[in-house]
Amino acid sequence: MDETLRLARDLCLGVGAFFVTAAGAVTADVSDVMRPDDAEERVHALARSCLSHPAARGQGLFWSAESTDDLSAASPEWSLACVVAPVWHQGRWTGLLGVVDVWLPELDEEQRSGLLALAASVEGAPAAPAGQAAGPDAGAQRTAPGGEPFVGELLDHLPDGLVVARSDGTIVLVNQTFSDLTGLPMDTVLGEDATRLLVPAPGTPGAGDHGALVEQLLGAAGSGRGVHVAGADPAALLNAVGRRVESRFAGDCFITLVRPGHPGGSAESAQGAQGGIQALLDHIEDGIICCDARGTVVVANRAARRLQGLSDDELQVGAPLPARVRLQTVEGHALSVDEHPVVRSMLDDVPVTTEFLLVDDDVRRYVSVSSHPLRVDGGDGAIAVLRDVTAERERQAHLTHYALHDPLTGVANRYLLIDALRRMLDGLTRRGGFVSLIYLDLDRFKEINDEHGHDTGDEVLRAVARRLERAVRGEDVVARLGGDEFVVAHVTESRLSDGDAVVARLRKVLSAPYRFGDLVLDIGVSVGWVSTSSGDESPDSLITRADREMYDHKNRRRAEAQEAVR
Repeated sequence: MDETLRLARDLCLGVGAFFVTAAGAVTADVSDVMRPDDAEERVHALARSCLSHPAARGQGLFWSAESTDDLSAASPEWSLACVVAPVWHQGRWTGLLGVVDVWLPELDEEQRSGLLALAASVEGAPAAPAGQAAGPDAGAQRTAPGGEPFVGELLDHLPDGLVVARSDGTIVLVNQTFSDLTGLPMDTVLGEDATRLLVPAPGTPGAGDHGALVEQLLGAAGSGRGVHVAGADPAALLNAVGRRVESRFAGDCFITLVRPGHPGGSAESAQGAQGGIQALLDHIEDGIICCDARGTVVVANRAARRLQGLSDDELQVGAPLPARVRLQTVEGHALSVDEHPVVRSMLDDVPVTTEFLLVDDDVRRYVSVSSHPLRVDGGDGAIAVLRDVTAERERQAHLTHYALHDPLTGVANRYLLIDALRRMLDGLTRRGGFVSLIYLDLDRFKEINDEHGHDTGDEVLRAVARRLERAVRGEDVVARLGGDEFVVAHVTESRLSDGDAVVARLRKVLSAPYRFGDLVLDIGVSVGWVSTSSGDESPDSLITRADREMYDHKNRRRAEAQEAVR
């Protein structure tokens, strides 16, 4: 033991080393450089305190330190820290081997492996020195009655089936519970290839790679993977949860627990706390889906299935991310697995937020998906939240419409007219032709408001807008600039003939009588018409010229009417 402690101290460049038995007996090697007179006593106390560390009975190194609350404030630099390796002998935890220093030791890979090797070389726990009391765990490490038969009995009474397999998938141990769940005798299962015994859900990734399939079946952590067992009741679905371990006795292997599954991933049939959490998730309106690094779904609620256009049994915990969903890009392309935001977040390690279309029975819904990378069972996974944003999109479209349209008549307002004119003028150099603008002002509209009220005036404006929209082409723009002034913008091939024809048609449809119940109104209109073939003219300039032409027309008509009276 003295040689082991010296080698451990030299390997890790510490000022001391210790071995503490499970019963609390300490053997220590403390360097002369330790100055406090109580240094060795403090090393013993630190060693015994490590016995209660959560990792004391583990398989890897852990770090600890003495509490500074118990030390003199005059020498805080002498606070001790240690790196510790659990010691196992013949499958039984016998104590701890530690290296002490005045700071928290950081080890390189050679020091790590060397300290673990020294811990593995300790064959047994030395007896406690005479007069030293046994620690609080003294009675906890006695060999269980019956030794290995007792351990086997415990395994057979586990509530879950147990499967232990080598890294190549060869099953080396099963318990009675597994035999009871599957109806297969234990001796027929031992030596079997797990990939032939356990049948994964359809579409499992890596199905063509034996090593990957072994990892998928036996190493499924988290919520596990749904599997059927070859030769067992075909209706029986089991949920397999496992992990890969480095065993000192069996080498690289898998330890997997199996329990009755719940067909279709229905949350209502899940058992225990997991079922309670699933039921809670299923009451959330937003969809939640989480995948591990293998692409296996470890969390999925009912809303996630609905918002991907899947039925309740198409997306289940333990199955691969579904390859076919009804989500489409906003351009109408089907969403593939590689384009799924969960996969993109997982592979690129970046957040992904986008929108998709869900087309179901001719009903179109917009789905927002926000996905973020997430560590799942020690690997690179991802979690996504899906939200139905159809109502939000409709509200936004409604607001956008009112921002660009006249709220009374529904035709374009000045902002939308300016934008449309700008696009028409920009296209002149490419296609040629003319951009024409017709400016209309209703006659005697003020008298209508004064005589019949503003409600009737509003009805007149709405009727004028409807007549204008029916009289022009689909690509033409009808706009209300305010009051009783309207504008029609269009592209013509000829400056005169096309423009004259449009003006004549508009004057005709607007001059017909307007009937509102028993009320019949005759409303005239003044028209100003201009056009341009230059893309350099601005929309505002074109509107100003048309407005001036309209007032010239109105003034001429007024003068003609006065002349006729005389």
